[in-house]
Amino acid sequence: MPDPNQARVIRVFISSTFRDMQAERDYLVKFTFPQLRKLCESRGVTWGEVDLRWGITDEEKAEGKVLPLCLEEIHRCRPYFIGLLGERYGWIPDSVPPEVIERESWLREHVGERKSVTELEILHGVLNNPEMANHAFFYFRDPKYVDQVSIEQRSDFTSEDLESAARLEKLKERIRHNHFPVRENYADPKALGELVLKDFSESIDTLYPAGAEPDPLDRDALDHEAFAQSRARVYIGRQEYFNRLDEHAESDCPPLVVLGESGIGKSALLANWFLRYRGQHPDHLAIIHFIGGTTDSANPTRLLRRIMLELQRHYPNQFSEDVPTELERLRQEFSFWLMRASANGKIVLVLDGLDQLEDDVAAVELGWLPALFPPTCRVILSTLPGRSLDATRRREWQELTVQPLTMPEREELIAKFLAQFSRRLSAERVARIASSTQTENPFFLRALLDELRQFGDNERLGDRIEYYLAAHNAGELYERILERWEWDYGKNLVRESLSLILVARRGLSESELLDLLGPDGRPLPRAKWTPFYLAAESSFSQRSGLLGFSHGFIRQSVQLRSPLTVDAEKALHLRLAEYFIAEAQLAERKIAELPWQLCRAESWQQLYSVLADPQFLTAAWRSSQVDLMEFWVQIEAQTALRVVEAYRDVLNFPFRFGAAELWTVANLLEFQGHNSAALSLREHLIHKSRDTGDKRTLALSLATQAMILRTQGRLDDAWGLLGEAEKQVREISDRNVLQIILGHQGIILTDRGEFKSALLLLEKKERICRDSGNLEGLRASLGFQAVALFSGGELEKAMALHVEEERLCHELGNKDGLGACLTNQALILLDQGHPEDAMEKEKQAERIYRDLGNKNGLQTSLGSQASILEVLGKLDAAMALNDEREKLCRELGNSESLAKCLGNQGRINFTRGDRASAVTLHDEEEAIWRKLNNKDELSRSLCNKAEVLYAQGDLDGANALLKECEGLCHELRNRAGLRRVLGQQARILRDSGDILASVALLRKKEQL
Repeated sequence: MPDPNQARVIRVFISSTFRDMQAERDYLVKFTFPQLRKLCESRGVTWGEVDLRWGITDEEKAEGKVLPLCLEEIHRCRPYFIGLLGERYGWIPDSVPPEVIERESWLREHVGERKSVTELEILHGVLNNPEMANHAFFYFRDPKYVDQVSIEQRSDFTSEDLESAARLEKLKERIRHNHFPVRENYADPKALGELVLKDFSESIDTLYPAGAEPDPLDRDALDHEAFAQSRARVYIGRQEYFNRLDEHAESDCPPLVVLGESGIGKSALLANWFLRYRGQHPDHLAIIHFIGGTTDSANPTRLLRRIMLELQRHYPNQFSEDVPTELERLRQEFSFWLMRASANGKIVLVLDGLDQLEDDVAAVELGWLPALFPPTCRVILSTLPGRSLDATRRREWQELTVQPLTMPEREELIAKFLAQFSRRLSAERVARIASSTQTENPFFLRALLDELRQFGDNERLGDRIEYYLAAHNAGELYERILERWEWDYGKNLVRESLSLILVARRGLSESELLDLLGPDGRPLPRAKWTPFYLAAESSFSQRSGLLGFSHGFIRQSVQLRSPLTVDAEKALHLRLAEYFIAEAQLAERKIAELPWQLCRAESWQQLYSVLADPQFLTAAWRSSQVDLMEFWVQIEAQTALRVVEAYRDVLNFPFRFGAAELWTVANLLEFQGHNSAALSLREHLIHKSRDTGDKRTLALSLATQAMILRTQGRLDDAWGLLGEAEKQVREISDRNVLQIILGHQGIILTDRGEFKSALLLLEKKERICRDSGNLEGLRASLGFQAVALFSGGELEKAMALHVEEERLCHELGNKDGLGACLTNQALILLDQGHPEDAMEKEKQAERIYRDLGNKNGLQTSLGSQASILEVLGKLDAAMALNDEREKLCRELGNSESLAKCLGNQGRINFTRGDRASAVTLHDEEEAIWRKLNNKDELSRSLCNKAEVLYAQGDLDGANALLKECEGLCHELRNRAGLRRVLGQQARILRDSGDILASVALLRKKEQL
């Protein structure tokens, strides 16, 4: 099993002599390694080869730089090693630097023997380490190969001298004797390439067999394990912290929040405690998650899914269903899964770094995290000050603060840290460092010590200590460290590599980075990269083979040291995008980086083309729906390109595409407000699911299609589809889908004015959701009930439900639901006579909808704001919002909202005295309501139009409209509408001179 720090990473060190093996190394790099890299990618593994022979200058050889680099890289590549031997023994260094001998004590017995670098590499990499047997391969070239070489070059392919020949043969015999895999007498570079391909393909198949590729759960577990192990080295902690964490783990208390300034050691404390606790309690399920410590670890969706998958893996009999992939369903089911799992025993969850969650309001305010946990589930969190800490304090969770290092703790850390590298400082220098205020912070102290252990001039060491201690904080310290890197390894290399890592979304693998840094389409030589990397290694994190910055301080320092202009940053993003575009396979790295880089580069046409590919869209949708929404919002805001045109082929020829691609495109189009286009794809999916007998998919497709029909005013058609969907879902007894359908039916009944019947269905939905712990379904049920209550005139009850719904929206991170909730609250506030408060709610909703690109929600909010402005007498401002709303409604094909918008515009024009325009607008509004057969809205429209006709003196026309309106109100049992009609009719009779009839109608109105 590879070291957990190297999990899913195969880095192979290539040891060979120089000139005589150039052809072999070139063939491997050009032909063999690309095939192995592709194989690894298909198995979720990162491949990298290290060949330090290419790029080493004679000057660097003379300075003795080669051997230290080789030994360090061999260590990093373990346990993978390739040894290529021909007829040459190889270059023998004139001397070995004393510090290398001090660090690698095994060299002492070989220094006087004048061994070649090649033999020393083989000794260090393989022969001194028997555990390498299964991962080290040797290839001995056929001695007859020299016959193929030109006479002029043969001296490069034959032994240097008799002594060298004897040494080489002795080395080969030792390799054979130790039973390492040896391929003898390969004929030429191509034959070598085939052997290496075969050997490593078999090795990869053994480690990562086809069909058993490591899933995200295994990869994440190894990544977090490696991160924990990295924080567990040379830890100086206090027993009181461990005791407090132990006490909490054994209690039944709410979550415990670990606090302390950045760099104070919160992650190290939790990592060390977790590893100890897990060892002491093997029967407990303990899960640690370092937010920001691994790729995608800051994404709440990935976090929740990982924990639920771990629960499923440990308790397979408890969880037979699939773990959801959508954030909303994860949030709905997370609490319920914890409750089921905790019935089997103690569960300990450690979540480190809440402040590093993705910059999303719901994420950092912990909307995804339950407020309550089961009695046998203990939770430990850590965070910095900010919205996440505010959220934990609102929940009144307990706290533990990590204090700065004391003087004795600093002295102990100095000694133990330097001992790793066989280094020590004098007592005076230890005291000088330990007495500095800055070194109270463990991050500052470790960074300082890592620099000092690389400083070779003992006479100037005191000055170097003072130079670094002049930095007031970790940020300033890293400014000085970056300056040193640039001086030692070249400003261009340091700044370019760090800038590329800075603008990468999830980090870069070493292979990717070297490809990007290399000249003329060739990778940067390892010999140029390795010295810098080894010096800066502690500042990098390795996450699934991807390099990132190990701490926020480092990222900030890089940004300050090498500030990028807007254009320079865009150029870097485009450079990375072009690199991933060249990747033919639809790999995870391409999906994660390519669209994101194009968006940051503002390369809208390229981004449009990438997302227009249904296959890419579907893969990206599974990865992150939120990302896709944001990408399309940006594209449409910045260009004339439109999402519906991107998928014209899918809409015109749906039979050419798979169900997953059709569902994804339909979801996207529906969310973007293109309901008619989405409806056509839903209809195709319905036919397809009928043919395949997939009742669940059929029920969901019917329910989704019904809601699209509702926006078009086709309530009867929508009701029919929901009835069929209910029948399908009851046959398979899927309560989760049933509650969705009940909610949709409640909405339709509310639209029809059947409020009591609507509430009965919505209360059933609420009971199902509460029983199953489905918070998202519960949120929707409360919102739907509130709308029904408001429509029935029960404003206080409606507002109370909306307040609870708003709390759930924040907890769940449901921005779309929050926007609708705020809009509905605004309607109630307006009806209660609080227009200013209503406007404040609507402004919040508008911002949410614009951020999401939710055009349908936006038009609703604009209409509500226009109504508020009308009440406030700001008619011009109200008309401007209605004009924007009208354009959106026509673009969306939303007939119902368009009719309401036209009615509002007509009413405003009437108030402003433009009666002719008012009549025209009401005519179009009336036509839409008649087409939609919406009698309730038609009655309102007729009343408004009658008011205009009355003002124009057309009493007969107004009375005719009111007669029809009266009949509709009786049919709908709309008492409020009937009172209004009677009042208008009474006024017409009064003006006509029929006072007695007018009075009779007014008495009838009073009786109602």
